Amino acid sequence: EGILQVADHATPAPLDHFLRKRALQVRTQQMLDLLLPEYRLLLERSASGGGMAVRSALMEAAIGANLNPFARAVEAPVAFWSGLLDAGPETKEYALTVPEYFNGELRIMAVAVAEQAMASAQRQTLVRAPFVLIPNAPLVVAPGDEFEVSLGVANMLEGSGEQLPIRVALDPGEGLTLLDDGEHSLRLDEGSEGRLHFRLRAGEAPGPVSLRVLASGGQAAATRSATLSIRPALPYQASFTSGRSERGQAELTPPRRLIPQLAEQRLSASASPLVLTDGLLSFLEHFPHGCTEQLVSRVFPFIGLSQHGGYSVQRVEFEQRIAALLQTLRSRQHSDGGFVWWPGTPASDSELSLYVAHFLLEARQQGYAVPTDLLNPLLGYLRRLAQQPQQDRDEARRRAVAIYLLIRNGEVVTNQLLHLHEGLQREYGDTWQTDLSNAYLAASYQLLRRQREANQLIDGYRAAQQTRHVFHDRLSQDAQYLYLLARHFPERLQRLPKERLDALLEPIIAGQIHTHSAAWAILALGAWGEAVLGPAGVEDITMQQRLGQAWQALQTSPQPFTHATVDVRAEQLRLKGQGPLFYQFSQAGFDQALPESALKQGLEIQREYLDGAGQPVTSARVGQELTVRLRLRSTDNRHHQQVAVIDLLPGGFAVERDSLPREPGFGILPMLRPGPQAAIYPPPGGWQPEYVDIREDRVVLYGSFGPEVSTIEYRVRATAAGQFTVPPAYAEALYDHAVRARDLPGRLTVGAGGLLSPP
Repeated sequence: EGILQVADHATPAPLDHFLRKRALQVRTQQMLDLLLPEYRLLLERSASGGGMAVRSALMEAAIGANLNPFARAVEAPVAFWSGLLDAGPETKEYALTVPEYFNGELRIMAVAVAEQAMASAQRQTLVRAPFVLIPNAPLVVAPGDEFEVSLGVANMLEGSGEQLPIRVALDPGEGLTLLDDGEHSLRLDEGSEGRLHFRLRAGEAPGPVSLRVLASGGQAAATRSATLSIRPALPYQASFTSGRSERGQAELTPPRRLIPQLAEQRLSASASPLVLTDGLLSFLEHFPHGCTEQLVSRVFPFIGLSQHGGYSVQRVEFEQRIAALLQTLRSRQHSDGGFVWWPGTPASDSELSLYVAHFLLEARQQGYAVPTDLLNPLLGYLRRLAQQPQQDRDEARRRAVAIYLLIRNGEVVTNQLLHLHEGLQREYGDTWQTDLSNAYLAASYQLLRRQREANQLIDGYRAAQQTRHVFHDRLSQDAQYLYLLARHFPERLQRLPKERLDALLEPIIAGQIHTHSAAWAILALGAWGEAVLGPAGVEDITMQQRLGQAWQALQTSPQPFTHATVDVRAEQLRLKGQGPLFYQFSQAGFDQALPESALKQGLEIQREYLDGAGQPVTSARVGQELTVRLRLRSTDNRHHQQVAVIDLLPGGFAVERDSLPREPGFGILPMLRPGPQAAIYPPPGGWQPEYVDIREDRVVLYGSFGPEVSTIEYRVRATAAGQFTVPPAYAEALYDHAVRARDLPGRLTVGAGGLLSPP
């Protein structure tokens, strides 16, 4: 009945439907599933009942969406649809099993139709166990947390009279340890309620856990389960270490110690620099954020590697990836045809739109279905961009890319190409030819069969200088040049100076990458490898890991390059080949130990929990609201764009969503305040996020920060008593991984008492 009331649903009346007056028809559509694609994860998790025996695709999707991969199983709503059934004068029975957790009223509705008549009927039925059990457990806890599970018990056993003795036992299952007696007794009158409390400790292994309660009294019994998640007190992170050995052997120490659950450690090596794509692919696959660029970068590189024998990806799998991405892109396309970074962003971004267009055209050329209703508005956006007058070199580069993509689409834009070329020559002389726009103009001339102009321009590009612009950093530009060279000037790859390739590899080996540059680097190395190296052969490379004092040979696989899975207990690694080697060690997972010191690399972050008087606290009571205050600033006197702030909640707390209201057209904006002024919304002139993601166990904010202190505030409510680990707040620049900040972990104690509101 609760669902029906919320939906304002009435039992269908077939006569009213078929005999209604004629009226204008109104068709409604919804796009909730596009705005919230992760809802599929909740449905699948509730259907499967949780579990984490293996690393599943569901967990991979959760990590990629910055969700808790160890999320608890949720209780599905009680609903049943029979479909069409045969009925007649004889009585027939149809059975439905009601889950044990449901107590309440059900409405049974039936609509019947025969040749001469139609009708509908409904009945209400009350479903009620003899003892109604209502457990209240934290949604999420961290390993080692001690907490209290409260249990409401209602005696609904008819005829039980007064003071019926009821025995209640709790089975914590795997992952939880009882800290007191798991059995309690109480006496309740018929129709009355009582409350019990059990203390438990969370184990060290993360995962969804289920505890079960059994109540028995008289000749009746009832059971009820409650689920919660043991989640690490640190966010999931992916990283890799790259190197080059002229002697053909290397020894390295894993920089991180990971917990076994969901950990992936892989060591790869080859004489070919193409092996470096292995770690880059792992980095993209496990990157736990989802702006439009990052979603495209996860899929784009496979187009370039699809022709490489070692990276042959099944077409069906890749078609599924593309289809999922295209669905998301629909919700990120602006009315002008361009694309936005986050849902609800008011204006499209030209650099991002060019990147998406490049991906869509490449995918279509490889034979994948790209919807015209998605591509055609974007092509219109590119046409307008190609005709805009350039004010500086950056705008000229964007025009050059737009013209190149339009020519790739088969359009005649020769006038725009010549106009741009003449304008650059007039404004900057020959100096502009070292820029990336030179390479795109050369590729455009090559597509138009104007080899003389193409050959004059293509050799002018020089290795880019390191910049901090998202799309203009050194690796992104050098990789795009190599990719254009491989696609349109393959004969020149054989004469490519070694210094050019070394310049491309240098930032990869140094770890100076982000999602956009990693995607372009994979595309470039894949195109270069296909044109220059040919099919990869089997290499004689051995790998070892040290567990304690003993060295152990690793079982290697030859495809796409020699690689091996590394045990999370490994303390040291060795590899040896027959000549110069490139190698890469990638790690993805949760760190074992909480940090013992704060991290300040270009950013600083501090967090406090405040009571109603605005004073910092380390304790609260059940039902009490606390204010979370985050303060951030840059420490290098620069403004850092596209910064992700991840604030994991301590166990036993839930976000008060009215402190993070929705603002139409601008995504989700929180209660923020600049400096010490009173909290207002929206803050005039204060810090505002580009996007906010509210999850069951965390709040993730995206925005830009400068030297001035930016203050963010929202509210949480204590929902369970216990002693909980406070995870450290974390911030990182998504396009400059040298810029990171983390504060220290802590402890919060929540005592019983106060009014408890349902989370």
